[in-house]
Amino acid sequence: MESPNGTYLTVDFHYNGMFAPNPLVYLDLMRMSVCDVDFHGMNYREFVLWVTKLKRRICDNLYNCSTHERLAEGIRRIDNDADYFDFIEDGYMAKNELRMNVYIDHQNEPILNWADKEVLTGDEVSELVEDDDTDSYISDIMEYEYELDDEVHTLDKTVDDKFLNKLCGKPIPNSNQEEVNEDDDEVSDEDDEVVFPVFDDNQEWDKMVPVLETKDKL
Repeated sequence: MESPNGTYLTVDFHYNGMFAPNPLVYLDLMRMSVCDVDFHGMNYREFVLWVTKLKRRICDNLYNCSTHERLAEGIRRIDNDADYFDFIEDGYMAKNELRMNVYIDHQNEPILNWADKEVLTGDEVSELVEDDDTDSYISDIMEYEYELDDEVHTLDKTVDDKFLNKLCGKPIPNSNQEEVNEDDDEVSDEDDEVVFPVFDDNQEWDKMVPVLETKDKL
């Protein structure tokens, strides 16, 4: 199998590094560009053996991504012949300009799961948010349940309210108190009718004796 138009892909190999999520990146310690190899003439197994010899270590976890896509959006695993030939065909597409990236994962990380979480659609994100809100709402109900008091106080009244009188230390009005107040009024009326001695201005001055609360004679 020959390369189209006799041209070769340029492949940038990223290795001896590690993937990191949020956002998905490859922290590569080493990178090598290969532009003189006919990858189109290999199959998947031959490609893996070639990469193993090039890097001098086993390369079971291979991923590819085009140069114009974000890693989370364009990353794909090369795991069989079908994946490998898709990788080659993508490289020969005009938008990729005969250049592709290949990443080697040495840690067996869940790369595709990280990428899927990063590129969730708006509907999927809203569903996740709704689920989280429902769970939090249920937990709030369970956490803040309480028993109501037997006695419920209302604050509609501002005068002679039993509850407010208790807070202010004001005695609670009752029928006995009203009776006492009536008795006090009667006593006060009697006090007003008390007649005091009248001052006699005809009495001789040297025989006058001052009397407490003596009234002047009109």
